[in-house]
Amino acid sequence: MRRIGSVLLVLGLLATGVVLAAQQGFTVRGRIGATDQEAQEGYFAVDNQTMIVVKPGSELHGYLRSRVGQRVRISIEPESGSN
Repeated sequence: MRRIGSVLLVLGLLATGVVLAAQQGFTVRGRIGATDQEAQEGYFAVDNQTMIVVKPGSELHGYLRSRVGQRVRISIEPESGSN
């Protein structure tokens, strides 16, 4: 029973950390990778650690497609004044 409680506590702390990080924003750095089909559908990997999915045809989609194979830094931040 203690083990289950410990696991739940750790998961709760991890979830809290993720929520706080999402409110403040985060930065991902690495080489963009995608096959032709993945890039067309909006799926991009950053150094095999992070997968970014974007809407095909969007401005960000065009940017990421043009940077496949290059190192980039992508920052995600909440818009000021947003809820």
